[in-house]
Amino acid sequence: MLVLQILIVLIGLYIIRIYLPPLVSLGELNLGNLFGYIAGGAIVLFGVFLNALITFIRGEIECNHKKQIIIALVVICTVVIAFLAAFFGTLGSIVSASHQTATDQTTVIVLGCRIKGDNPSGSLKARCSAAARYLEENPDAVVIASGGQGKDENLSEGQCIHDLLVEKGIDDSRIFIEDKSHSTDENIANSLKIIEDNNLSKDVAIATSDYHEKRASIICKKNGLTAYSIPANSTKWAKPTQFTREVFGVWAQAVSR
Repeated sequence: MLVLQILIVLIGLYIIRIYLPPLVSLGELNLGNLFGYIAGGAIVLFGVFLNALITFIRGEIECNHKKQIIIALVVICTVVIAFLAAFFGTLGSIVSASHQTATDQTTVIVLGCRIKGDNPSGSLKARCSAAARYLEENPDAVVIASGGQGKDENLSEGQCIHDLLVEKGIDDSRIFIEDKSHSTDENIANSLKIIEDNNLSKDVAIATSDYHEKRASIICKKNGLTAYSIPANSTKWAKPTQFTREVFGVWAQAVSR
């Protein structure tokens, strides 16, 4: 029993460990790593108190509470299994959407990401790099640089995307700037106006972080667009947090539809 308890505790600690880097390196606490800490902590506590829990269940059975114990265990197991099935099913779809699917689409949308003053974040640079590579391979494609200006940003994300793409050799004439949006929903809705005003193709290639592609595609579908992926690789140590957070983001998007 002791060996089993130690193994369970180690599994819980490992789960906590893989969600720590964003908090330690960037001070970032979001729903993704918070869920990881809660899940890992729950597993650690389960391991620590496993023996006491088994003793409690045996005592309740001896006190003729067998039926209540069985019902409680069935309910708990059903809830846990249902949650895990939904969680990993959604996670699987997010991972699947994180692979390159865009090939020859002529409308590209680069989704904005945080800027610190004048400095684009690593994620935004990665999105622009992925978009630039695709645009170089598809010279007939045009791109919408989408993102508004936050309180701590000295320029709009759309303008920053434009500047980064021009630095990478993309001609200014191929770039539309959308600088009013402050969420992914607004990114897509405002980009749709540009698409319709300029008679662009509604088969769009979305350049965004790999973990973000699934939610972006859902929002595109809601706006009558067919989305293909130009994924930018997220930082390896941040993947558990970002992909986990997106599970809840996809759920929230599904509920809001």
